[in-house]
Amino acid sequence: MTQDTMEVQRPKKPRRRVRPNRKAQDQRIILMWIKRIGIGIMVLLLLGQAYRLVAVYQEKQHIEQQLQELKQRNEELEQEKAKLQDPKTIEGVAREELGLVKPGEVPYVK
Repeated sequence: MTQDTMEVQRPKKPRRRVRPNRKAQDQRIILMWIKRIGIGIMVLLLLGQAYRLVAVYQEKQHIEQQLQELKQRNEELEQEKAKLQDPKTIEGVAREELGLVKPGEVPYVK
């Protein structure tokens, strides 16, 4: 045989898996857990803020409802105030509720 046609076959060496050193692998695992814990803490903080935001919104709704009720009550009181400043209404209240009479009138009991 000639050298051109003849190939030298070398015995194949078993490939060794290249493993990263143990320290680097441990550092990656620790870094991964630190990231997970950090993300967990941020999620908890975000949920706490969301809960607080919902509570503030509900309180705002309750206060707005109270404000509407108080505005309505204030309007009713303003109307009653205007009504009670009328001399005829004052006289009616004096006669009906207090039993007062004008001079010269004869009082009677119902």
